[in-house]
Amino acid sequence: METVGAYRIFERSEANRSLRYTSHYGDGDSKAFNNVKDIDGYDSVVKYECIGHVQKRVGSRLRKLKKSTKGLGGKGKLTDKFIDTLQNYFGIAIRSNVGNLSNMQTAVISAFFHCCSTDKNPCMDNALLIRYMV
Repeated sequence: METVGAYRIFERSEANRSLRYTSHYGDGDSKAFNNVKDIDGYDSVVKYECIGHVQKRVGSRLRKLKKSTKGLGGKGKLTDKFIDTLQNYFGIAIRSNVGNLSNMQTAVISAFFHCCSTDKNPCMDNALLIRYMV
């Protein structure tokens, strides 16, 4: 959403519709929130992010990292299929633990170790260890 448009919507909402917006749903990299967060006082608007957009950014940044870092991609390493799998598990971990940051962190780390685990190199012991540490 354009920053000026968001500000106008929040500013005239009380006069036009007799309501006050207290929440802003965005895609995470929107600058519109910075314009409206203090519209009715300090931190009067709360920011919420779309989980789908966060999930998409994880995949985009991993692909960008793979492209910019030599030796990170290839067979048995960071492939597009593996990035898609991580992205899906990341979204599941977030959706399953909304409101509980500690469990969310544990679920994300466990999903990563689960994806990295093979029969020759099982990593699930590390995931269980981290689950009890957090």
